[in-house]
Amino acid sequence: MKKIAFILPMLLLLLSCATEQKTAYLKDAPRNEQMPVGETYGTRIFPGDQLYIYVYSQTPESVTPFNEETNHTDYNSYTADRSKVKAFKPKGHIVSANGELLFPLIGTVQVAGMTIDQLGKELEKRLKEGHYVTDPIVSISLMNFRVTVIGEVAQPQQLHADGNRMTILEAIAQCGDITMDGRPEKVVVVRTTDNIETIDTVDLTSRRVLGSPYYFLQQNDIIYVTPTKKKQRTAYRNEEWPIYLSTGIEAVRFAYTTIYRWFFDPKTKEYFK
Repeated sequence: MKKIAFILPMLLLLLSCATEQKTAYLKDAPRNEQMPVGETYGTRIFPGDQLYIYVYSQTPESVTPFNEETNHTDYNSYTADRSKVKAFKPKGHIVSANGELLFPLIGTVQVAGMTIDQLGKELEKRLKEGHYVTDPIVSISLMNFRVTVIGEVAQPQQLHADGNRMTILEAIAQCGDITMDGRPEKVVVVRTTDNIETIDTVDLTSRRVLGSPYYFLQQNDIIYVTPTKKKQRTAYRNEEWPIYLSTGIEAVRFAYTTIYRWFFDPKTKEYFK
């Protein structure tokens, strides 16, 4: 009994260590060392995106036509009550199907494929060249940045980012982490760019994910955490067991009827010898 009492905790400890090693993220990444990310991050703009654009200047009256809050038709009535100004919800600028953005006074700007930073610099340039604002600072945020996480996570859901960026690890964390039935080494990312869908797999247990183009997510990305082989087998059995049960019952019934007819005499009601 003493040996069993000693061996059982050791087995449980080994199993827990094995489980922890299997689900560890970035387990081959060096500690206390700087690791550069493979790609410079930049949220790209696609048709259908909703952009919030705000122009700053030391002369606020010069940027009035460009900001939705101050360019709103009811702005004069809002200024009388500052609480209404704070409650104002901008609709943003919608990028057309052709990838164009219509901006006040400047006109149409081809923005599809640009990053948020590139568009900000382009608008600042045009505002200066058009002599609309002498010292513009353009701030842009993506209002419809969302990604979808499905599969073996605690809470599959669609996530809405507050800013212009989100990493795949942040998305997984917001969904309650990968379950014990998920495979962190095989996470599928579906990305749509220019009406072309790209499907790739990333390994969250390896440091190579930091240099992956899927480390920083793009809007409308779909992350699918694949199940383990054990979970797949269990799910298959759970779905098919009624069929197996009914088939087994029919087989037993057929065997019993066959044996009864061959070995039982209905006249004498005795079994044949």
